[in-house]
Amino acid sequence: MAQDQKKVLTKEWYQKLFEELTFLKSERLPSVLGRLKDAIWQWDISENSDYDAAMSEKDLIEVRIAEIQDTLENVEILEWSKVTWEVKYNSVVVLEDEKGRQETYRLVWTWEVDILDWTISFESPAWQVLKGKRAWDEVSIRSPRWRYKLKVLEVK
Repeated sequence: MAQDQKKVLTKEWYQKLFEELTFLKSERLPSVLGRLKDAIWQWDISENSDYDAAMSEKDLIEVRIAEIQDTLENVEILEWSKVTWEVKYNSVVVLEDEKGRQETYRLVWTWEVDILDWTISFESPAWQVLKGKRAWDEVSIRSPRWRYKLKVLEVK
């Protein structure tokens, strides 16, 4: 993603990331730094498993903090008053296949994807076919093995 391109987030997702960032900075990182300090006081850190574990956890926390800070920079909060009934970021889409089976998906950024929540990456090939579609539009999605013909029943 280009540096100057705004990232579009829902208010809920922004809040979730902000709360995680606050927790990592105010609780997790200080806790790990305390464990690291205690491990250093054990003198020999060359074979100190407490030191190694604390350093690994500190590194992971710092990477996650950097990822969240990068995501929260140059962000645009999606306002529901500006939503049209076309498929776009955070749309909930009800699709029907050729056999009449219906599935409901929500379109999200890659880092928000959770297969258990029926989400599709905003950057996936399926999204590329669905973007801009409206209720009752028909689409064809190709995978390496199959071609799916779907009807958009509803966009929320």
